[in-house]
Amino acid sequence: MRIKKFRAKNMIEALKKVKTELGEDAVILDSGKVDENGVSYYEVIAAVDEREPQIEVNPSHTPDFSEHENSNMEILKKEILEIKRDIKLLLKSKNSFGKYTYLLKEGVPEEIIELLEKSEKSLKEFLSETLQKKGVSPLSKVQIFIGEPGSGKTTFIFKLAFWLKIKKNAKVAVLNADNYKIGGKEQTQKLAQLLEIPLYQVDWDDFGDKYNSLSKNFDYILIDTPSLGKKFSLYELTELSQAYPFLRFHWVLRASENSKNLFNLWKEIKELPLENISLSFLDKLYSGFSLFWLLLPEIPIPSYASTGERIPEDFERLEKERFLNYLLKGTEKLLN
Repeated sequence: MRIKKFRAKNMIEALKKVKTELGEDAVILDSGKVDENGVSYYEVIAAVDEREPQIEVNPSHTPDFSEHENSNMEILKKEILEIKRDIKLLLKSKNSFGKYTYLLKEGVPEEIIELLEKSEKSLKEFLSETLQKKGVSPLSKVQIFIGEPGSGKTTFIFKLAFWLKIKKNAKVAVLNADNYKIGGKEQTQKLAQLLEIPLYQVDWDDFGDKYNSLSKNFDYILIDTPSLGKKFSLYELTELSQAYPFLRFHWVLRASENSKNLFNLWKEIKELPLENISLSFLDKLYSGFSLFWLLLPEIPIPSYASTGERIPEDFERLEKERFLNYLLKGTEKLLN
């Protein structure tokens, strides 16, 4: 069974897309109007059975009477088997279509839904097994932190620095390379004083020299950067990774952000040496469905989380069972 979502400017175009890609046998599961980034679309969710290819009869061959009789029997048997299979698919669809349609509406990528459909395990077992396969993300010595405006990246960096200092007894320095944010230097200075974390201002022009002078004295060097946007773009990130191959990127994303937007941003930055993902504002998470896209095999598993505004208390290492609980939040419809 193949399920796919289609969007177009009007319903007629959306239905044409369904017919073109899925064929005449497609079944419409749901339809409606959606708004995204100020633009209205007509959305159709459709499904089609992926049947095995049928055996074609050669029209040039003229069988005798007995062969014709045997052929009719074979065709009848084949039709009965197809009917049985269709009934099984129909019974399955009554149990699964609503579930999977609901996931699509929640923004869960089609790739994850396909993996769920193929799995014979319960949702909780599927999530647990997937997390187990992803393992644990490493934590390199030099990390450059990236994030969108409002992600809480700067505060998160100092929470992580303090956690490493207390829990790992590590020597940690924070480098501030954000020269655009209004009041940014003052904010980082206050956090550094509060948590007693060494802080250094740095420009990329002299980063090499600054790194060489600090690397011998610290176990971890965490680098704060401007928020992603026009002033700090993917092009500049790519240049940094090429100029300093030892850099590893750490993406701080807002857990309550629209999952489609985050998934699209991931597609843009995935060629970078992205080693870690951490979640901010996890206490504001409405539903675990918005985190399901992080289960894709190629995406690093989230390692740390900011769970509130208190500094440095609201911070935690995202162990497997803890992250599983967040993923299961609001999933009662699938568990029952």
